[in-house]
Amino acid sequence: MKGYKMAKGFKRKYFSLAAITATVAAVSLNALASEIAQLDRVVVSASKEKESLMDVTDDVEVITKEELQERGIKSLRDLFEFVSEASVASNGGEGKASSLYLRGLSSDKFLVLIDGVRFNDPSDISGARIEHLRLSNVKRVEIIKGALSGVWGADAASGVINIITDDSKGIDFDFYLGSFKAKSTSIHLKNSFDKFYYLLNFSFFENEGFSAITPPLENPRDFEADGYINRTFNMRVGYDMENGKVEAGGGYINAFNEADGYDPATFAPDPNSKNDDKYRFNYYFLNANKNIDIHKISLHTDFAVTKRDFLDASWGVNYFEGKSKKIEIKDAISYRKDSLLVLGAEYEKFESFYKDTFDKEGEVDYDQKGIYLINKNRFGNFLVSENIRGDFYDAFDNQFTGKVGIKYFFSNKGAVFANIGSAYNPPNQIKMINPWGKSNLSLEPEKSVSYDVGVEFAGFKVSYFKERVKDLISWFDPDWNVYGDEYYKNFDGESKFRGFEVSFKRAFLDEFVLDVGYSRLYAKDSSGRDLPRRAKDKISYSLSWYPLSDLTLNINGYYIGERYDDFAKTIQTGKYNVTNLSASYALFSDVDLFVNAYNVFDRRYQEVYGYGSRPRSIYVGFRGGF
Repeated sequence: MKGYKMAKGFKRKYFSLAAITATVAAVSLNALASEIAQLDRVVVSASKEKESLMDVTDDVEVITKEELQERGIKSLRDLFEFVSEASVASNGGEGKASSLYLRGLSSDKFLVLIDGVRFNDPSDISGARIEHLRLSNVKRVEIIKGALSGVWGADAASGVINIITDDSKGIDFDFYLGSFKAKSTSIHLKNSFDKFYYLLNFSFFENEGFSAITPPLENPRDFEADGYINRTFNMRVGYDMENGKVEAGGGYINAFNEADGYDPATFAPDPNSKNDDKYRFNYYFLNANKNIDIHKISLHTDFAVTKRDFLDASWGVNYFEGKSKKIEIKDAISYRKDSLLVLGAEYEKFESFYKDTFDKEGEVDYDQKGIYLINKNRFGNFLVSENIRGDFYDAFDNQFTGKVGIKYFFSNKGAVFANIGSAYNPPNQIKMINPWGKSNLSLEPEKSVSYDVGVEFAGFKVSYFKERVKDLISWFDPDWNVYGDEYYKNFDGESKFRGFEVSFKRAFLDEFVLDVGYSRLYAKDSSGRDLPRRAKDKISYSLSWYPLSDLTLNINGYYIGERYDDFAKTIQTGKYNVTNLSASYALFSDVDLFVNAYNVFDRRYQEVYGYGSRPRSIYVGFRGGF
């Protein structure tokens, strides 16, 4: 039996995590690293190699499966409400189009990975359709902030989000029912025979939802409901050999989304209209690694395809398809104690295709070859990392990026860190061919430079960041009186993003864990205007209480400060608080009963003007493991 007494078992684990976060040992990093590894606090994205959270100079947040369950977080979109220096703007409820902003930069400017496979869609101007990422079978989510093209290449201007699926041995299940006729089931299975192993993760979610388009201050329950269905599956098979491993796998996300459209006569938003769509994401990968003396040689290859069908479109584009292929080889060399050198090379190809209701078609492709070097050293209480990378394209100018980070442990409870890095974003392919106007195949990559500094001490963390983006790609209409002459172009000048974060995470009185954070953001375009849909101030909080060995109670929520939906600052969508409650009780040693209540005070708010947000809702279910 795996033991699902969340309050008792999880309490010890969570307290250990909080203690580690609050106690950074200046002279015992390696000892702490082994303890952290046992607690699954491992970051793999920062340098493409497994390393403990303590040995990373980057500004990182790691959210574990246990934390997701305790707070009732079901999707990546919901998780971002609790990530500092991040905000969300959704066009309705579950599965509806959502924009995420990390350090003020939109979702086409950070890289999203599922087990190392690119989720960003080259045929989507939003980059990654995060509204379809359910977290029921996820081991942890790693969020690495800052310009990271020096490690990851394209699309990592504001950071990397790496979703690690559950790989624990045994069987886990999760089932719940709730408001808006919601039902969800997830199953995880991993087993092994000698040196062979296999792993399966499957989840299903369906609800009738509430109206996506909702007039301001109106109740979204009062209009036609817009439902959502999501089926997510991934699997792996592998062979553990002496000093190495070979693994192959893949997965899919298959989603159907009901949405609202516009009145065909007036073009006004119509909450009772239909604009449904189907979303399909399929991916496959192969990994192999071998340890030879001080070398760890790794091979990775993957293929991903995204398809989007707009079923009720009577004009315009009704089908998009994006593909990405990758092959990468790297050598991680432990050339001296507490030192690591990673040398790597990779090849990627991107393709995009669209078709409209009149059978007009368009397509574009380009490829990229990259080489990189990552070096990390520890000198006493200092950690130092340096990255440099070159990317060579067949469609536009070559790109060279890098990053330097340093971390100093000034006591057994505290450290200071600083990072500076550069990044680039190649033109989104669908923006190049532009089905809504004129093509512009001369678009050039956006370029950015960022730095951050911070201090951590006894559970407190204070950090400051600044990022500048040049040659920002945006929509341009040369003549408002002419239809069809619009196109995307690089704009001169710099868009500027800066802000700071203050957070605290600590266990106390042997029964409580508190996690609270405040962030402030300043986001301006090249003309000095505040960018819309970014909250200037944000507070997130979570308090867990363990009154009994079998009972866990949690209250969490967030406050969104001033936020405008338009450049003119005429439409205010901020200044509200959302409060959620969660509880779990261990019925048996391996089965929990849980209840999640969201927006318990039934606040009526809109993240995007004219689109409803989740009213009060309650869900009840069981989870367990064997």
